Formats: sequence, C-alpha cells, structure tokens
Amino acid sequence: MHTARKGTPGDWLSADERREVTRKSLPRGLRILGTHYVLYLATIVGAVAPLPAWANLLFAVANGALIGLIFLIGHDSGHSSFVPGRRANLWITRIAFTPCLHSRSLWEVVHNRIHHTYTNLKGSDYVWAPMSKAEYDASSWPRRMMERVYRGPFGPVFYYWIEFWMKKLVLPISPESRGEWRRHMPETLYVLLVGGGMVAGIGLLGHYLAPTRPLWQTMLVGWFIPFAVWNYLMALSIFLQHNHPQVPWFDKKEEWSFYGGNIRGAAHVDLPFDFLPLFKWVMLHNAHHALPSVPIYQLTQAQAKLIEAYGDDIVQYRFTLGAYRAIYRACKLFDYERKQWTDFEGRPTAAPIVLSRAAEGTATLVGPSRRFAARLPQRPTADVKRGRTAARAGDRVAEGD
Repeated sequence: MHTARKGTPGDWLSADERREVTRKSLPRGLRILGTHYVLYLATIVGAVAPLPAWANLLFAVANGALIGLIFLIGHDSGHSSFVPGRRANLWITRIAFTPCLHSRSLWEVVHNRIHHTYTNLKGSDYVWAPMSKAEYDASSWPRRMMERVYRGPFGPVFYYWIEFWMKKLVLPISPESRGEWRRHMPETLYVLLVGGGMVAGIGLLGHYLAPTRPLWQTMLVGWFIPFAVWNYLMALSIFLQHNHPQVPWFDKKEEWSFYGGNIRGAAHVDLPFDFLPLFKWVMLHNAHHALPSVPIYQLTQAQAKLIEAYGDDIVQYRFTLGAYRAIYRACKLFDYERKQWTDFEGRPTAAPIVLSRAAEGTATLVGPSRRFAARLPQRPTADVKRGRTAARAGDRVAEGD
C-alpha cells in the first residue's frame, strides 16, 4: 500500500509508464476524428432524407450520440492530449466543438481552469455541485423545484442546456468570463457564424432532399432532437462521473486535497456495451483527472495502473438503469460537515464518507448504507488484462479498422 496517497502521477506511474500512457498519435487521432465525422454527416442525411418518420427519428438519435462522441474528441484536444502539437489540438477542438456549438476558449475556462483545478470543491467547481440542506432551504421556491427536477430521473434532459450551454459556453457573459470577453469574442463569433452556418446547412439539405417537408419538421429531426440527445448524454455523463454515494464533495479548501478531489471525487463507470469506445473510455474518469495529458485512447491502460495503485479507493461500478436510479435517489443534497449524501429533507441516504487526516486529507470510505448497497451492482472483478483486451477491441471500432 502507498503511504502518501496524493494521487499525483508519480504515485502510481513510473517514468516509463507515464511516457507510455501519454503517447499521442496524429494518424490515430485523425482516423478517430474522421471516422466519427463521416458517421455524423451520414446520420444528418438520414435524419432529413425522405424516409419514414421512425427512420428519421432513429437517425436523429444516432446523430445526437455522434455529436457527443465528437465532443469527446474536442474535450481531449482541449487538454492538448489528443494528438501531438498545441496548434493541431487547437484546431481539432474547434472542429469537434462545431456540432455541439461550443466556444473553444470558454470551454477552457469552464472545464480546464475551473472544473479541473479544484474538482469537487464547492464554490470553485460548480459541475453538478450538490446543495447543502441549509442552502436548499434558503433558496427560492422555483430554485428548489429546479433542483428537484435536476436530481430526478429527467434531470439530464434539462441540466446542461439550462445551466451551461448558452450562458457559459457560447457567450462570454458568465462571471468567470465576462472580464475577458474581448479574448473570447473570436471563438464566440466562430460558433455563431460557422456553427450557425452548419445548422442553416441542415435546413437547406433537408429542403433539397425532401422539398415538400415543412422546415420546422426538418429542423426538428435534423437539429433539435439531435441537440437534445447530445445535451442529455453530456449531463448524464458528468452526473455519473461526480455523483455517487461513495463520492465526496468539499466546501472547505483546507479539507480538499488533490487525492480527495481527483481520485476519490470521480467514479469509474463500466458501460454494458462496446460499440461506443470513446464513451467507454471517458467514463474511466479518475485517470483523466489525475493526469489530463493522457489521450482518451490510452485511458484504459492508465486507469488500470491507477486501480492497481489505489484499489478499493476507486469508486467503480457497472452502469445499469437500476444503478442509475439508486444513485439519483441517494444523491439529492450533501451534508458537507458529515460528508454524507441526504435526501431533500436532510435524511441520510448513505453512510458518512470518513476523511483520514493520516493520509494527507485523502478520503477513506465507510461503506454505503444497506438500503443503497442492496440496489447498487457490485464492482466487476474482471482483471486488468481482460480490460485491456476489451479496450484494444474498442480501439479497432473507433478507428474504423
């Protein structure tokens, strides 16, 4: 066992291992980007083509999923970790963020500067940050109702669209970006002109392929439904990555540590399917937070090393609808003093997460409540080698080989 669990790469990777897991490949990156963009454009055609309504709808949902997958490429290149070279990553980020209508520079503020600096520290990191009971009680009735919606079964339908998209990731009007609005305006104009042009192009394509179809119907299946699907997947993903009865949050900087926020404050979520490898990789989230320079296609290897080092400290589970239901039912509010998830009445829904001062502020879990544990699937026992084999199979799918 490690005696000083700070969670920084030197604790769980040798110098050779670090070089291996941070190795980037331009050909591989371009293959992944090209494959997903071709599928994205093909599903747009299917969504607006003169096909039966059910077929248009299926293509629309698939197109929304592909917006999400291409976003993941932009997320990686936004860390300059997708391919070698800062300039190449910068342009890949712009290209990948065009379908989801995100400003590259505003994303750097929201994600790199804020979310990654103090992960799970309320007041610094606001991504799905839970309210305390006192904060909830002091909020207005509409705000309390909104929080109940967000932390219910349909929360991801609304959360990212309302809380992040336009006011934080398109226009430089949020408190953290308005002081630098001039620096952000070129990227905002890129989103409005290039991204807006792509949306207009969907309408023109639909009119060309199905001239008798009303424009509103073309835009419904060609843009609105895909964009809603993408927003749902984004909100659901970040909820699962940082909300769980065994995941701690902090409201005092002196209690927070790199280990507590980035190793204990993220979850490893095993998905029950292999046909979306980019999505599978990004849900191995602890290694990404501990070392953002790891390319998404190397995260399986890096996460395996992290699990070897920290074992049961990694919150790990297999995603099912039952597991998701158990998580959103348990994770309503957070008692920051007791380090315990509660419902909206302040009643505990899981056991307190005990923080050990002996390990430099790192968190050690005293297991979940029996009521929750009975519903949550146990973490898989498959060994690291089997995970690497599955990842290599996923690599081939993602690259179109």
